Amino acid sequence: MNKTDTEYIEPTTVVTNHARLNSIRAKRIYVYTVEITNADAPDEQLKDTQTRIELFAKAANQSSLVFDGREYAYTAHKLLNWSTVSVHSANAEFAHTAFHVVLHLHRTYDTQALFKDQSPKETTGTDDLDQYSRGMEFALDSIIRSTGAYTETLDKQHGDDKATGFSVHWEHRASVRVLRSGVYVAINAHARPITNVKTVADLARAFFRGNPGPAGPAWTRFDANVRGLRVCVGSTYVVLNGLTTRVHRDLRINGSSIDEYYKSTDSLDSAWPCAVIAHTNTPVPLELCKLEPQLLPRISGWQRMKLMAQSVLSPTQRQHMLERAVQHVQKVCAETPGVSDFGITVSSELARVEARVLPRPRISLGSSTFAQLDPHASWTIDRQTLYKAAHIHKWAIAVFCSKQQCPESQLLAFSKQLIKTAHELGLSFDESKPQITYAQTNRVYDTLHTLRDAQFILCVVPSTSVSLYGEIKRVAYTQLGIHTQCVNIRNTKGSRTKLVEALLLKINTKLGGQTTNSFQPSEPTLYIAADVCHTTEIGVSVASFVWSIDSGQTFAGTVVQHPKRQEIIENMDVLVRHALRVHYKHTRVKPVQIVYLRDGVSDSQLGDVRRIELDGLMRGCKLVDSTYEPRVLLMIARKRHCTRFVQQSSNFENCVPGTVVTQMTSHNGFHMVAHHAIHGVSKPTYFLITHNTTQMSEADIHNMSYNLCFAYPIVTRAVTMPAPLYYAHRLSGKGRVQINAPFDMLPYFTVKKNAKAKRAAEEDVHLVPVHHNLADSMYFM
Repeated sequence: MNKTDTEYIEPTTVVTNHARLNSIRAKRIYVYTVEITNADAPDEQLKDTQTRIELFAKAANQSSLVFDGREYAYTAHKLLNWSTVSVHSANAEFAHTAFHVVLHLHRTYDTQALFKDQSPKETTGTDDLDQYSRGMEFALDSIIRSTGAYTETLDKQHGDDKATGFSVHWEHRASVRVLRSGVYVAINAHARPITNVKTVADLARAFFRGNPGPAGPAWTRFDANVRGLRVCVGSTYVVLNGLTTRVHRDLRINGSSIDEYYKSTDSLDSAWPCAVIAHTNTPVPLELCKLEPQLLPRISGWQRMKLMAQSVLSPTQRQHMLERAVQHVQKVCAETPGVSDFGITVSSELARVEARVLPRPRISLGSSTFAQLDPHASWTIDRQTLYKAAHIHKWAIAVFCSKQQCPESQLLAFSKQLIKTAHELGLSFDESKPQITYAQTNRVYDTLHTLRDAQFILCVVPSTSVSLYGEIKRVAYTQLGIHTQCVNIRNTKGSRTKLVEALLLKINTKLGGQTTNSFQPSEPTLYIAADVCHTTEIGVSVASFVWSIDSGQTFAGTVVQHPKRQEIIENMDVLVRHALRVHYKHTRVKPVQIVYLRDGVSDSQLGDVRRIELDGLMRGCKLVDSTYEPRVLLMIARKRHCTRFVQQSSNFENCVPGTVVTQMTSHNGFHMVAHHAIHGVSKPTYFLITHNTTQMSEADIHNMSYNLCFAYPIVTRAVTMPAPLYYAHRLSGKGRVQINAPFDMLPYFTVKKNAKAKRAAEEDVHLVPVHHNLADSMYFM
């Protein structure tokens, strides 16, 4: 594990999606708070964004002010004679209302401070200089964003598909970032679905993949898709507010039927619901709602899959598109009124930065063999045994559907293939023909209880029903303590070698086996990872906490109930004490150092993580032994960012797995591309080092993080983040089923409309501990 900087593979150069901000002519940025109030009620701030922009433009009267549409206005010159301005809106809703526009100087920023020392500093979340830089970064970001987005339409081969109801457009937004190596303008590219059909009725046909059929429960899913759409009815433009609950033929307007009221000669489907016009609540047939190209507020699951497939771009295509976006940013900074006063100049080329490629670990398999890694950091397990294979004495199959849907012969053929593949991987099954039990979906407990003597139960389910899956896992996790593996009926048909291998890797991991061994730490180390899932089914947040019970290959975990939307874990001392005791029980060694990996933390929460979670970790160590003070490394991992890197040779290509970039961060951290992208451009993981008292160097931390990406046991390739973070993420999702009530009887599934009754019912739902049989296992895989 202890590697030096000389052990990196030779350095390389990568191209990012950032362009350097070269200079700002204006010496200062003056920030003003904007108050737009009703003249008759001065304490009431106007909230409508579009109306605020309209009224501010009238009040500013072509001055050099740049308004962000929300709260602040920016200028390069201090205002000397601004007074309260009274204006009226052209919006019909506010036609007879006068508004007062008032500005107050909020803060002044010295722009030259941006181009001074950008050396890395430890992140505390409370540093004054850091807050000053972040404030100026926000001001510049708002100034450039006020110029709007640059939109580019893809060619037809990338997604002008009438069947989906939309075309794919790329929207580029520029944002300013103050990083260790300078000040940059980042180009954030997003694929947007823009309507390409004539009417809302055509959109409904695309949503339902053909004829939607008569009004019913399915139409409630389409209701959210039309809310906020701007349509033309006759010659009037209106905004829609959803669908009617009744069908077309049952509706009347002023005593007349829909057809008579609109005098339409078009063919109207009387079995469909109508759209509802906002403010007036007037129903209008979907066929009469004409659409102009606009962003769809929401799309269905299959449309989202189409959007993702159609928006996949090669690294070369993406980089050429970003280069055109940079040219657009240069143009708007020089020509947009108000923005041009700041004299912002941006480089015409995307930034090139140095990167390093990490050496790949040796992946140990069974029988003292090693995996042969391909250039994509993946390997195959065909005709190779696992590092540590489980021995299965007894297993069973529970089928939650009829014999007509899933015949027993089909299951026997599938189990035969399962056992054959298992023997090739080194897993041993004592039973060649498992017990097969058919059951109804409402008899989950009774079915699993009759099979409780099995080491694990293969559950065959008819669909991807959340309630059925949740109830199976709830009963198995909290009441019976049995390992279960769910599989869809359609996946038991035919020969599916890759799917069977994936199932066996999961089963082996749950039963205490080990797929590979990718590294051994140089000194006793406890790996901890945590994540928080803000669930919708049970109305609370679920915090997951996982820790290693050996050298870092096998983990155990627990979940903790949090108040809704609470991200910070407050009872870390108790969790750490429990983790240290379990780790010591298995290894008989106290860890010399603790590596704590945290997911899902924003910049505003970094101070809370250090103050609450890190302090709680230290207290937990003291609870075990008052003299125990292990060295601690705390790293935050993030995937929600827009930074991308590509390599340039004769063409642009994805980065080699193991590429590390340290220059494009604002604090002490690094970006790492650990995986090979299957489609499009690979997305790096951003690691932020917020606390480090270990003896690991920067190179050691990079190598440790990369090696942990090979330790995820249910795949045979490097993954995007260290495996402990994936465990924490899986456990936070699976932990929501560890509740005291049947999963299919939760208010989320049973109480649809009465919000008060739903909240009251949610108060009776809480998490319960996992069964003691599963306590120290990776049951959550």
